[in-house]
Amino acid sequence: MPYAWRRRAVHFVRSRGGLFTLRDWLQSLGTDSQVTPVSSPLQSGDFYHGITLLPHLPPREVKAILKQPVIEITPPGPDIICFSIIDWSFRFQRPQQLMAQFAARGQRVFYLSVSHFRSLHARPKYSVQPISHGGAGQRLENLYEVTLATRYPLDLFNNVISAKEAGDLLASLDELRQAYNINEAIGYVMIPSWTRVACAAQEQWGWRVIYDCMDEWENFPRVKADALALEKDLVQSCDLLVVTAQRLYEKWQPYQRPMTLARNAADYDFYGLRCQPNELLPDITHPVIGYFGALADWFDVELLAAVARLRPHYTFVLLGGVFDVNVAPLQALPNIKLLGQQPYETMPQYLYHFDACIIPFKLNPITEATDPVKLYEYLSGGKPVVSVRLPELEPYADYVYLADGAAEFAAQLDAALTEDSPQKAEQRRALARQHTWRQRTEMISAALSSIVPRASIVVVTYNNLALTKLCLESVLHNTAYANFEVIVVDNHSTDGTPAYLRELAARQSKLKIILNAVNAGFAKANNQGIAQAAGEYLVLLNNDTVVPPGWLTRLLRHLADAEVGLVGPLTNFVGNEAKLEVPYATWFEMEEFARQHTWAHKTLHADIQVLAMFCVAFRRAVFEQIGPLDERFGVGMFEDDDYSVRVRQAGLRVACAGDVFVHHFGQAAFGKLIESGAYNAIFDENRRYYESKWNVVWQPHRHAELNFEPHHYPALKPKPI
Repeated sequence: MPYAWRRRAVHFVRSRGGLFTLRDWLQSLGTDSQVTPVSSPLQSGDFYHGITLLPHLPPREVKAILKQPVIEITPPGPDIICFSIIDWSFRFQRPQQLMAQFAARGQRVFYLSVSHFRSLHARPKYSVQPISHGGAGQRLENLYEVTLATRYPLDLFNNVISAKEAGDLLASLDELRQAYNINEAIGYVMIPSWTRVACAAQEQWGWRVIYDCMDEWENFPRVKADALALEKDLVQSCDLLVVTAQRLYEKWQPYQRPMTLARNAADYDFYGLRCQPNELLPDITHPVIGYFGALADWFDVELLAAVARLRPHYTFVLLGGVFDVNVAPLQALPNIKLLGQQPYETMPQYLYHFDACIIPFKLNPITEATDPVKLYEYLSGGKPVVSVRLPELEPYADYVYLADGAAEFAAQLDAALTEDSPQKAEQRRALARQHTWRQRTEMISAALSSIVPRASIVVVTYNNLALTKLCLESVLHNTAYANFEVIVVDNHSTDGTPAYLRELAARQSKLKIILNAVNAGFAKANNQGIAQAAGEYLVLLNNDTVVPPGWLTRLLRHLADAEVGLVGPLTNFVGNEAKLEVPYATWFEMEEFARQHTWAHKTLHADIQVLAMFCVAFRRAVFEQIGPLDERFGVGMFEDDDYSVRVRQAGLRVACAGDVFVHHFGQAAFGKLIESGAYNAIFDENRRYYESKWNVVWQPHRHAELNFEPHHYPALKPKPI
């Protein structure tokens, strides 16, 4: 059914929220409820919680890391900020179903209330409450209901959000994203009233915007012209347009936006398990013709009353609230039972008693663009369905009895009730199994991933298996970017690394491996990985690094500036100005340090003479312009100096991102060379080659402070269709 009617009387909630401050970073670990669910896989008691990163990885922990089994890790995916049309506590429908599925995938979902708001004087300017249960009573994780601060309550159904109101809401969201470490995010918009807020977040913070167009808004009463104009702006600005009906797809197709048709669906398992014998309708007279859903403007009261009069021996049971429609003609008939709004949890139990189900809608522009949720829920119970001839139901003509007018509707009910075919019932259930909310969520995620420019992360390994495990598992745990791959090139390790990589690749679809028969050196191995990369962004990452949440998203945002050719992070270990003095010792402490440091330095960047290649990112177009790493540097050293010179000679900037931090153990690959004394000989040989190539005298890197300035980069845009 259409969703636009689901507005509620808003009321103002004045919170007594107190002043919120971040104390010393060590004291703040897990002490404030407003910052508890930061984007991190690490919790107290987690194996990696106490792994020692500094001053070095102890031998006992190396052994423990090597003993850890290889497991399948699902990358977290972007956080979702749901600009919804209804509150979570309202009737459990498409908004809640989709968000519950995103949360089940491991993505954090922040569901914005549409009827509760905080005072602008409240501190913080938001409140967050975990949503622990869904409409089916299932236990939920990763899902939070959020109230934002406004000057006065907003009516998102009847009015659009003004520029001033959008500024207030954006300030609340800014506090939320910093406290909850929201780096990569999707603004999931379900009503055009939110357009100004969602599009501002897209422009300022790089949030991807999905517009889930559920209805034909142009035909809804009380929807004003400015709301319709905003909808067109939203369609033109969004990264992905999701529509629920073919009519809506055809309407927006001329706008040439990335679009996917994700119809409504049902929670098949919920209905299948609960459509069982029960006592909800005692002494009901069969046959029972059932309906659940709203009785609103599009519900054809006259049609159903006529059908009920034609079939007085049928009992019609209607479950749902009544909204702005006169149901007196139905109340006057003894064979129609109006039971009102019932809990979502009871729907399968009522469905069990239905001998046939109905969709008695009016035919108008609203319903012609409607894909009824109830259809899939009815089919989940295997029940025969009789409906008016809605255009969106034509693809299901083999599974649904379609009718025109009261006489044919009654005749189709007769046919449905005389049906005695377990095979047809199973065919209907099989169809419902193909249309689940989980499947719809996967479809939307895949559509978004297909338009987000891919990032290819190339990791070169040579022994040091424990460090490689830390690196790759941190990448998989902490990379929320919507479209990335990892390409590992092993330079003939002899410590079990190849076997580990094979096992990990078998479990991780995002991982590709290249196993060299000889040590090809740092430059050549990276070139091999880049040659296999499919990404529009290329990232070279050493295997002796550990990345925190948000690292890749922040790094790539600096590349939205066409003048930046090469960008890298700050770190604890490097031979130049990108080095920071750090207070942490463990992995968990490193993530908290990175979180606070990067938010305090958001958008800052500085030009730097050389970016060490323990972690650098660049656009593929830059690589094609500059060319591959110089393989004449052999096993390694000075290829980073060389590449930085080449990038600047092309007229591009070499930049250090002040809002990105990556832990670097340092010299893991060269440790044995240092011990054997071979390091100095290789260093001198490569220095001489570098000097002769560029006709310069190499100068050791300085530990001077960088001149960080705000980077006003544009938001990363999706690939054109």
